[in-house]
Amino acid sequence: MPFVVTVVLLAIAVSYVRGGRMRNIAAAPLHHGWLLALGVVLQVGVDLAAARGWLTPDVWWTYGLLATSQLFVVAWVVVNRHLPGLVLVAAGLAANALVMAANGAMPVSPEAIAALGIGDVEVPPGKHILLDASTRLPWLADVIPVPPLRSIISVGDILLAIGLIPLTHRLMTWPMPTDVTADQPDPH
Repeated sequence: MPFVVTVVLLAIAVSYVRGGRMRNIAAAPLHHGWLLALGVVLQVGVDLAAARGWLTPDVWWTYGLLATSQLFVVAWVVVNRHLPGLVLVAAGLAANALVMAANGAMPVSPEAIAALGIGDVEVPPGKHILLDASTRLPWLADVIPVPPLRSIISVGDILLAIGLIPLTHRLMTWPMPTDVTADQPDPH
């Protein structure tokens, strides 16, 4: 998650430099925002509950909560598919959902954990499991260490982040100016 948040913050900064403003998001044609909000709240709730030790991958409803949170986000993406970048966001979500469905949780590479210099190989609690020989679709798992963020990401996270860049920029520059400015010639 730190990777995606960092990318969004950078996209916001670049959009500001290019004339975008956060207030423009309110004018953007976003539909059914409650789907996104509910999906994010569920995801954060699962992360917080897992960090407190209340949820583990072997608790049957952990996966149900994760799947439900992703379904809400996917539904929001489908409803708002007219916005730039959401196809890549959908591809990233699908890749992450696929590997999680195939394994019951998101596999994390022990080599990637070691590359971060964390010490003992421990799996983050909750929605993660340790990647091993029995892992299905290991190339979609969290296998890419990002040392500056002390984070491990997946191909799905990269697709998601790449899609969020044009989405963030478009939302911050909404609406596009439509009136004639002083430096444009008058068509009459």
